[in-house]
Amino acid sequence: MKNTKQTLAAVLLLVPVLSGLAACGGSSEGTGRVQVFVAAEDSIPDGLQPGTDEENIQDGWTVIYNKFLISIGNFRASRTAAPADKLSDARTFVLDMKNLPAGGLVIADFPGAKAVRWDKVGFDLPNAASASICAAGIAATDCAFMKNSNFSVYFEATLTKEGGQSCRPGTTDCVARSSQVIRWGLKAGTSFDDCAPPNSSDKGFAVPSGGTVQVKPTIHGDHWFFTNITQGEEITGRRAQWIVDADTNRDGETTIEELKNAQAATLFPSPPFNLSGGLASPECTSVSTAYCYLLAQARTLGDYQGDGECDTRRVLP
Repeated sequence: MKNTKQTLAAVLLLVPVLSGLAACGGSSEGTGRVQVFVAAEDSIPDGLQPGTDEENIQDGWTVIYNKFLISIGNFRASRTAAPADKLSDARTFVLDMKNLPAGGLVIADFPGAKAVRWDKVGFDLPNAASASICAAGIAATDCAFMKNSNFSVYFEATLTKEGGQSCRPGTTDCVARSSQVIRWGLKAGTSFDDCAPPNSSDKGFAVPSGGTVQVKPTIHGDHWFFTNITQGEEITGRRAQWIVDADTNRDGETTIEELKNAQAATLFPSPPFNLSGGLASPECTSVSTAYCYLLAQARTLGDYQGDGECDTRRVLP
């Protein structure tokens, strides 16, 4: 979502390991500080509204997230001009994007970083593991749930539309549906590298001499509503009807199992949908089902400094 407030939100990274880097002084460039935050794009705390603007849900549904949990970590930065210079921390965290400390919480602080441009930046949205750290603001039960499930993301949301319908894909067999629930967890571990700020050709970040730069991996909450799988600037529509139509037993909740049984070619007509560009994985070698479409979109959630993109993505085990 473009032009977000980029609410600062808890957490990442990490007591740094500075490899090949002078802790302070000793550098002709001078030094500065790097602080790393996790930021929530507005759709997570605020939801999405129906309408005709580019960031609205265009088929009339309102979306409110009741819960949004992620796993994030393994921040790294290096320099093409001096590959031995590195900032890195391999720790990973589980956090609640709906319950972040007011004003954000810095848990990573890289003092003594060279005051130059660090043009190689990356982070992971890994599948949570037993070693993952429970971040400030997450309930112990939610953190344990993420670890035990090995999820990279889990969210619960309610979709509402006055006069809405649920229609069996490809038919006119419809029933009234004004409210729909989703509770989806995914093992969609993905690494994001070669990150750049929005509207900039300069990748990474620059450290000011004697100053501080804030680096914000940003988590988006609207990608499964996209009508295409973006690989750069998010030029796309947003629709939610496919989620409601995939509820084949019509009980008011669309489950992961129902998505696995829903054929993408039927549920996502072209136009407006474009199924190309998804990151293939052993579980989904192509976007053949609604579940594979959801998984492909989940592997695009990690942005940088708001709406900046990370050009290189890779499936994590």
